[in-house]
Amino acid sequence: MTKIFFLKNPKAEVATLIYLIHRLPNGDRLKYSTGESIHPDQWDKENQKALTNIKRNNEQLTRNKSVNFQLDRYSMKLTEVVSAAKTQNHVLTGEMLRDELDREFKKEPTNKKTLFGFIRNHINTVKLTRTTPPKPISRRTLQKYNTTERVLLDFAQQRRKGKLDFKDIDLGFYADFTEFLQKEYRHTTNTIGKYIQVVKIFMREAVDAGITTNIQFEHRKFATVSEAVEHPYLTEDELTQLWELNLTGNRRLEAVRDLFLIGCYTALRFSDFTAIRAENIVNTEGGGRAIKIRTYKTNQMVFVPLHWRVASIIDKYNNCLPRAISNQKMNEYLKELGKLAGIDTPYEVNKTKGGMRISEVKPKHELITTHTARRSAATNMFKAGIPSISIMKLTGHTTEAVFLKYINLSEEENARLLMGHKYFTAGRMKAV
Repeated sequence: MTKIFFLKNPKAEVATLIYLIHRLPNGDRLKYSTGESIHPDQWDKENQKALTNIKRNNEQLTRNKSVNFQLDRYSMKLTEVVSAAKTQNHVLTGEMLRDELDREFKKEPTNKKTLFGFIRNHINTVKLTRTTPPKPISRRTLQKYNTTERVLLDFAQQRRKGKLDFKDIDLGFYADFTEFLQKEYRHTTNTIGKYIQVVKIFMREAVDAGITTNIQFEHRKFATVSEAVEHPYLTEDELTQLWELNLTGNRRLEAVRDLFLIGCYTALRFSDFTAIRAENIVNTEGGGRAIKIRTYKTNQMVFVPLHWRVASIIDKYNNCLPRAISNQKMNEYLKELGKLAGIDTPYEVNKTKGGMRISEVKPKHELITTHTARRSAATNMFKAGIPSISIMKLTGHTTEAVFLKYINLSEEENARLLMGHKYFTAGRMKAV
């Protein structure tokens, strides 16, 4: 049997569709979209599957495994249809094969009252989140839903002989599913918590729709687990090292460095600091300049005064900032930049992975991501004495509890800040 999975656009800078091509004995050639997409950097062309030899990025590994799981389903269905036609001496045409694949993968499930039928229908039709007030479902949220569906299918096949329905979502499922994610996917506690969170969303939707009365997922032991993981930020000195890095002749890294620094001085998310256009640069009544932008994730309008380095970068590009690359590719380049800039302070990372508590010490540049920019901005502003409420106006946080998770001060840094507070200095004896 001749079959191949290939990318629609192998040179794309963003995720691109994966197609299946199959040439039949009668000469028909079927080109069929799997509906799956992947960034070309994550594609193993030789083996026609997503890469799985990934280290230090469990989220990407899970996505890739999910893609491969779905591609395996296409391969198995293709083999099944072709073998059946051969056994029955039927001439299989490309159109007939397309119909069979459509029947299996494209049409809505015939029984929406089964767990997987309901989940698929919900993903296909959901428009708004369950938040108050509701917000339009983002592409990232749909991606999270799809990944959870595939992991649940994988769990059902490996642990429940392919059988999993609403009545099975109980505390026993919770324990088995958590163990499965630990052992089979080697996930961290926080990643496992995200899957549990989506399972609970699916179940609440089913209860609200009157499909099931099972509310075991509301039990206190059916918890969305999480643990505090300390993420690094870049100090002002380290940002200066990046700022002063000579990148003459390397436009690729220079553009990434400049965009990242904008994030480090504005506290904007990757989706926002890479979306800044000339119309977002505005003059304020006081004569200064600011960035005025509606955030992608929360749909909030924020005004961010221009730090002098941000102003310099914007002027450098004449208000037309470099074109953004993918988040994934930018993370790769940022580690390269950090190494070139000498940001190599040892940093200890503690987390639970695969059910085991692990501790790793890595040079700081290996931990830099686009989200480091937002943490760096919030932390450095806080250390500079800017009130939390003012920083929250920039970050868009509505509660101080969530905002404070972005403030990453070590015990020593906290002590140094307190040393200058009047509580510790008032009444200090003067030299005579």
